[in-house]
Amino acid sequence: MEKIKLGIKEREGKTPNQLRREAQIPATVYGAGEQSKSVQIDEREFSRLPAAAFSHVIELDLGSGKPASVLIRQVQRQPTTSKVLNVEFYKVRLDQELTITVPLKFIGVAEAVTVKGGQLTHAHDEVEIECLPNDIPDFIEVDLSSLKEIEDAIHFADLKISPKIKILNPLDDVVAKATEIREIIEEVPVAVEGEAVEGEVAAEGAAAPAAGAPAAGEQSVAAPAAKGKETPAAKGKDKEK
Repeated sequence: MEKIKLGIKEREGKTPNQLRREAQIPATVYGAGEQSKSVQIDEREFSRLPAAAFSHVIELDLGSGKPASVLIRQVQRQPTTSKVLNVEFYKVRLDQELTITVPLKFIGVAEAVTVKGGQLTHAHDEVEIECLPNDIPDFIEVDLSSLKEIEDAIHFADLKISPKIKILNPLDDVVAKATEIREIIEEVPVAVEGEAVEGEVAAEGAAAPAAGAPAAGEQSVAAPAAKGKETPAAKGKDKEK
């Protein structure tokens, strides 16, 4: 793969917002035992980077001296517009292994799905690997043609990779699997004798709720009696005595 290059400049004495208004992206370069350096990138040039630039080594060119080999560690974007606000570059040593996540690419046809009528499920879309910076692949393939029967599965241990790459995910974890399609049977509610089915009119002659009585399903809350006051019924009982 051809090396990806990106030109950068040392940060001018302006605020980050001033740089953004001038179509410049504030950025930071750090790592490899060196002090972090504040730089800036042309917004248009950064937008032209290929997708592979976000998982491969990039050569940063400051215009003088030896280019720095870096990985894009973080990209901060404006939530509503996706405008790039800040970029962090991590400087790497080409002779030192690093840990990185790359996508899985699913290829081939699963007979368990096309012939046996199963369904395919993906448990992972990425894989974490360890390798030297220049050995980072664009992706790792998952060959679905090995799924011949229902319940066949592909594990991380089954993936074919370069001997220069080590998979860090648990090797017994399932990546893809052919499963049986199960029909969901909806249960029809059965009315119990004496209960009205929803939507039916109440039987003729059924007593209607008294005025002021709570509707079905509602709770009746009694009003608290006032302190120190007698109810009319209580007064009548005293007179009889």
